[in-house]
Amino acid sequence: MYFKKLERNSADIPMLESLNNQSFPENERIDIDDMFSFSEESGREVLGIYTDEKFSGFIITIKYGKCVYICYFAVCPEKRSRGIGGQALKRLKEYYPNCQIVVDFEAPDENSDNNSQRIRRRNFYYRNGFFETGYYQFYMNTEFEIACSGSVFNKAEFEGLISEIHKIAPDFNPELYRKN
Repeated sequence: MYFKKLERNSADIPMLESLNNQSFPENERIDIDDMFSFSEESGREVLGIYTDEKFSGFIITIKYGKCVYICYFAVCPEKRSRGIGGQALKRLKEYYPNCQIVVDFEAPDENSDNNSQRIRRRNFYYRNGFFETGYYQFYMNTEFEIACSGSVFNKAEFEGLISEIHKIAPDFNPELYRKN
């Protein structure tokens, strides 16, 4: 498994776009052009995940200081449950050495139609070396739980990253909070 940096004109963009449309609900999905609207100078990278020389998924990250935020992460449906996602997370930690990787995912909610999927996704990250932070954020009409790759969450660095994203995408303005 390896990563390949993708650009807007990369040959595998149609597969990325199809996977993006399959993997994320409309209210959480980012348009393909918007994926590439953030400049690389803003810390954005679109990484294709490849196994056996074939496109197997993608990860979109934004780096700020020593904090790397996984904005989007998807593995092709026919390649799921083969360990590719776990390998990709391990490789991501190697790709960004000395950085804390932060991810958010839909928080479990007994009233949601996809609660079992939310729980599976949460368990996936915790099985693959991510830790609970105790923090949440709300955006796109959804509550997201935040996890990180270290046992101590660097909240200040993450807030700086979110602030930088907000400068580029003013509609993205989540509030970080803890539950009682």
